[in-house]
Amino acid sequence: MVTHGELPCPACGYQRRGLAHSLACPECGARGIAGEVVVSGTPTETPEAKLGDRIWSLFHLVLGVQALLLAIWWGATPWSSDRMFTRVRAILLIAVLALLIAGWLRRRRQKRSGLSLERCVWEFGDDAVTVREDAKESRIPYDDIAEVSVQIDFVKRHTRVTLVTMGQSLGSVGLPALILHGSLDVQRAIVTEMRQRTKR
Repeated sequence: MVTHGELPCPACGYQRRGLAHSLACPECGARGIAGEVVVSGTPTETPEAKLGDRIWSLFHLVLGVQALLLAIWWGATPWSSDRMFTRVRAILLIAVLALLIAGWLRRRRQKRSGLSLERCVWEFGDDAVTVREDAKESRIPYDDIAEVSVQIDFVKRHTRVTLVTMGQSLGSVGLPALILHGSLDVQRAIVTEMRQRTKR
């Protein structure tokens, strides 16, 4: 087996150092790592995920503007003796603040867990590539792979690898690109192995 990267458990991120590749993860029970060539790296966001993040950001911007307007309105409007009106204003302000805090925590969690671990693992088997990230698996047959696209960043000293498919595999929709780390010579060597496997 040819390997590259840390090869953590894709499902939970457990560092599998010292474990046989075929053994299940002792932390979460996910299946072991298989394939003749196995590569792990940090995933990049798919276009679908980026669009979702932009929508969430726009949503939180709208909520922030609403909270500002609500605060101005609250300060400009004298307190009413009507208890129901006062309760409604308080509930609205609390709801807006809770949504803003939830959005901030979500973005913080994504930044902490998203690109900090090599949670994306590509397993090159006999006839397909299995892409594993979190609990998701996508299997892309070699016949469906048009090329292995490579972009080398000499400044950051990493390589961005993308599987360009012919659109025949439903599992290939929205696959993340993989960021390879390590020395540039090792990165080139593993890219060569990947290209040889997909050209069979």
